[in-house]
Amino acid sequence: MSVTDFKRVYQKFISLEIQAEASTAFPKLDAVEKKVLGLLSCYWLNKKPITVVEAINMTSEISTSTLFRYLKKLRQKGYVELIVDENDNRIKYVSATPQADKYFSQLGKLMVEALS
Repeated sequence: MSVTDFKRVYQKFISLEIQAEASTAFPKLDAVEKKVLGLLSCYWLNKKPITVVEAINMTSEISTSTLFRYLKKLRQKGYVELIVDENDNRIKYVSATPQADKYFSQLGKLMVEALS
């Protein structure tokens, strides 16, 4: 594939994503919510559990208080849940919900569609 082909595929994906967001039943995500969910997905992809403390410190681009606020928003919208540690109830892990899994699945389908 050439640079032009990659550019076209990416632009098509963005277009499909915008169309899907306008017509989807998923709660709408703003740009920062998408960024936070994307960062969390990197941990989940590698099957690495992530605590709330680790999550609010996972990037220096966003302050810890802002990240905590966005974790709460994602929880309210049904994309993440907090799981209490079995041995220490002071520790909570951030976990994807079935809704988040469906959201990522939809994005994956859009990527495949963009390639066609």
